[in-house]
Amino acid sequence: MRQKLIILPKLNRCGDDLSRQWFVYYSCLNPKTGKMARFRHYDGFSGLNKDARTEHGRSLIEVYSAKLKSGWTPFNDDKDAIYDDHLDYKTVAEIYGGRRRANNTIRIWISRFLEEAKEGIRHETYLTYKSKLRIFALWLEKQGLAGNDLGTYNNKVLIDFFRYLIDDRKLSGVSVKYYRMLLAKLFKYFCKEKLLLVNPVYDIPPCSRVNDSVARPIAREDLEVFKKSLERDPELYLAIKFEYYTGLRPGHEIRELKIKNIDFAAGTIFVDREHSKNGKDRVVTIPRQFLEELRASGLQSINRNYYIFGRGGIPGVKAISKNKLSRHFFNLRKKLNMPEEYKFYSFKCTGMIAADDTGKIPAKDISNHVGHSDLATTSIYFRNKKSQVSSAIRDEYPTL
Repeated sequence: MRQKLIILPKLNRCGDDLSRQWFVYYSCLNPKTGKMARFRHYDGFSGLNKDARTEHGRSLIEVYSAKLKSGWTPFNDDKDAIYDDHLDYKTVAEIYGGRRRANNTIRIWISRFLEEAKEGIRHETYLTYKSKLRIFALWLEKQGLAGNDLGTYNNKVLIDFFRYLIDDRKLSGVSVKYYRMLLAKLFKYFCKEKLLLVNPVYDIPPCSRVNDSVARPIAREDLEVFKKSLERDPELYLAIKFEYYTGLRPGHEIRELKIKNIDFAAGTIFVDREHSKNGKDRVVTIPRQFLEELRASGLQSINRNYYIFGRGGIPGVKAISKNKLSRHFFNLRKKLNMPEEYKFYSFKCTGMIAADDTGKIPAKDISNHVGHSDLATTSIYFRNKKSQVSSAIRDEYPTL
């Protein structure tokens, strides 16, 4: 009986459920055990819509299929010079110990760039850098350029990569701009290290595409439906109230909020620069109705150093896992058959617009409340998210 050596990569779409982690998987024969071992690659799918995830999966399948067919295996034993590779996927990194053969190619220098960059950026930003640079490295491998010396990466190579992002992956203008910023920074590092004389990231093709996957405010009638179901998930409901009433963001600002950050007497929340998106300290006013609820919740009698959203659904010394609340919201949204445009983040937008609709709260106060850098940002926010409904058209239009 012939022994299988490899099972070629496939994409696990998780039933097209975007709240779950899609991945590409394949199997290889472990020469030490004589058994097939499965490998999964999850990175690069996070934050993408269904079409983009499908395209990313296709790219990974092509790259790993070519490598496996050429005789590559994750069980290879590299005994030459080795180094930590920040671009390796988790499963492969565990097998290799994060090690790869060293030479003057792109992967080793991207890894060195990431090693230097991670000291001055947030961990989430570092993960974003790594994910996007991995896509760049995979594209170079697919083009047969990954083994080239860095001096061969000229402006034409970079333009071809951005054409791939714009034409094939159909990224938004915002995403393309982020790639341009990151690659300009990467190649500036190469120039600093005397690997290149000129930064090749220039004359990049423009992209004005808007992929509308941003959070949308929740309609009043839908909000009432959500509220009835949220009564059965008090932890999620409390996080949503923090979003709605205080304008805090669901990531660092809410997930890592501690009891000591709330002044129950003054009715304020202190958000330090470490957790604030704009990197500045700010003090948030708690609306009266929510302040009364917080005072009655019993939080004041709990250890002030505890995270409000702790493990196990109660305040504690460890913050809740990163994706638990958003995962609960996605499941609830699916159960209620609500539009995909409603995100966990939507409740912050909904609160802002409700506050503006009162006609009693100055736009400047709302801007400061939600942590915008200036009033212009808030104006753009309202223009893009607030529906332009004419009450006169709606109520007074003549009947046919």
